[in-house]
Amino acid sequence: MAIAAHFAYPYLQVSPPRERMTETARTRLRSTLLILWLLLPAASAFSQPAANPTTPSERLQNAEWALVRPTPVVELHIRKVVGFVMLVPAGTLFLLYLFRQRPYVLAGAFAWAAGSMMLLVLSYDSGAAGSEDPNTITVGRMGIGAWSFAALIFGAALRLASGWFRAPATIPRTMFWATVAGTAWVIFGAALLGRPGGILVPAFLLMTTWHVISAYGYLKIVRQHRFVGAAMAGIGVLGVAVVNTSAAVVVIANRGIGPAAANVAYLNFLASALLILGMHLLIFEDLIEELRAAAGELAKSRDEMKAMAVTDPLTRCYNRRLLYEIAEHELEQHRRFNQPLSILYIDIDHFKAINDTRGHHTGDEVLITMGAILRELTRQADYVFRWGGDEFVVLLSAAEADAKNKANQIRRAFLESAIVGNLPDGVDVSIGVVAVPEDTKDFDPLIDQADREMYRRKRALAS
Repeated sequence: MAIAAHFAYPYLQVSPPRERMTETARTRLRSTLLILWLLLPAASAFSQPAANPTTPSERLQNAEWALVRPTPVVELHIRKVVGFVMLVPAGTLFLLYLFRQRPYVLAGAFAWAAGSMMLLVLSYDSGAAGSEDPNTITVGRMGIGAWSFAALIFGAALRLASGWFRAPATIPRTMFWATVAGTAWVIFGAALLGRPGGILVPAFLLMTTWHVISAYGYLKIVRQHRFVGAAMAGIGVLGVAVVNTSAAVVVIANRGIGPAAANVAYLNFLASALLILGMHLLIFEDLIEELRAAAGELAKSRDEMKAMAVTDPLTRCYNRRLLYEIAEHELEQHRRFNQPLSILYIDIDHFKAINDTRGHHTGDEVLITMGAILRELTRQADYVFRWGGDEFVVLLSAAEADAKNKANQIRRAFLESAIVGNLPDGVDVSIGVVAVPEDTKDFDPLIDQADREMYRRKRALAS
């Protein structure tokens, strides 16, 4: 259209201006005509088409609009659609059960399979071409019985889904016999009763009662574990119970299932969606908490194994392996912060005589006593090592003078212990004390020096 307007411009009958038209004016005129030409189809879109098109152009225009807005060829039945959609959570829950075999997950899968069956039964022959009222459900005895049985399973499965969470998968006795009685009533009632209300009402009451109990079970889970999924599921199943009760009241008031009851039931879809999301979220929250607990147990076991690797099982003091692990760090702290550091080398005198005369059990008791005294008289920042046999090494955060006082305190505590009174004469403790210089890079030479100092004191005591 724009090209046609451009080439048609020289042939338009326009009165000649008094003066020669400038190029700018000519360009403006062309633009104005072009805009008007473009606006013509848009203006025609707002015009009301004729009720009965007669001209070929009108029929063509209506055909173009029919392509844009085609007549629907598929009629959507909301109950049937939602019934099939409910098979999705049933399938996902069953798949989750294959990977996480928990009874409450399987109960949830059965619940939504039964819920799907309820809606599909309601959608069967509902609004069919041969029915008197498209909004009236026209199912027979088998359909009423199937709906009632599915309602029992739906309520019971939701009740078990909340009750089996982290609990034994047992069916309460009252619930078991209520389900048996309800199923028998549905089967014989569908075959013998003349009015469907005698079948639907007991099944509906049992289903709603179990929904309320299920909501209470989910809220208990919220109180115990603070799970968001349990809160969503509890609110959802309670909403389902409330909406179902409201729909039943509307049915009784209208003396039948009509559009009003169906409109109330639409709220049931929202409550069901919340329930579905809550049940799935609860599974993942349960899994995450279990993984966290397992990770905590693993970390605890790792710490215990590490402690066992660096701890002497008899005296509960550290072994020499830990000294080499912490040596670099302790020496760095000693140099950087100028912290005083000393080494005590402790040996129990005449320990072999204890084993020979009183037995190795008594010798072990002496070692345990010495280890307890050393741990009691040292601070948390100090390290007590069982160096081997009856020898102990203490890495003490103290100057040499304070370390010697601590050595005398250890010796007095050992000699005053109850076990020493029953030992042979001459049992004593020899302790060598060495201060750690600031430029020390290795503990081994200082431990050897403390060992020599200990033997010097041992000889001094013997003389």
